[in-house]
Amino acid sequence: MAGGWPQGPKGAGGGPGAGGDGCLVAVVRVPVRIVAFAVVLPLRLLWDALVAVARLIGRYVLLPLLRALDRLLTALWRYVLAPAGRVLIVVPAVWLWRYVLRPVLRGIGAAAGFLARWLLVRPLAALWEHVLRPLVRGLGLLLNAVVVVPLRFLWRRALLPVLREAAAAVAAAWRVGAAVSRAVGRGLARLFRVLVAVPVAFVWRYTGAPFFRALGVALRWVRREVLHPVRAALADARRALFGR
Repeated sequence: MAGGWPQGPKGAGGGPGAGGDGCLVAVVRVPVRIVAFAVVLPLRLLWDALVAVARLIGRYVLLPLLRALDRLLTALWRYVLAPAGRVLIVVPAVWLWRYVLRPVLRGIGAAAGFLARWLLVRPLAALWEHVLRPLVRGLGLLLNAVVVVPLRFLWRRALLPVLREAAAAVAAAWRVGAAVSRAVGRGLARLFRVLVAVPVAFVWRYTGAPFFRALGVALRWVRREVLHPVRAALADARRALFGR
């Protein structure tokens, strides 16, 4: 085989020193490979044969068996178990519900309704009609006679007149207070005029106004007779020194 068997002494890779191998390695290599081929090759052929046999068995034996088993189980469920379950479970359950449980439940419901009507609704209605409603009505009449009527009388005969008189007194006091406030305001205005406004006007007319008038005349005279000539003299001096 290529690369498997040693070459002769004149080969490209043979010789005692080819590739660095010694003579002992070259001598042992051939028997080892012969033994390996003698052992491994039959095992590989046996393995390939087993694989092929297993594939054939799986394809032509197991797969048809599995398909037949699937068909058998499908037919068993469709034609045996499902009808049997329908006959043995569904039909009896429907019959039991229709002819036993539903009538029993209807009877129990009717009995519970009858008992509730006669043991709960009717007694409660009778209790309300003959006990509670007269009691509530009596309590309402008692509350009206004891509380509402006295409070109404007290409001009409005592509180309302008192409130009306108090409101009238407050209104009258408000009007009187307004009149007094106006009179006090007028008196204070007259007092301010006599004590403050008239003296201040007199002082201003005969003292302040003439003083500020004379001060204004003096300021205008200073501006006309002093400031303007000084400004003109400064302007003439600047022109004389520096020209236009």
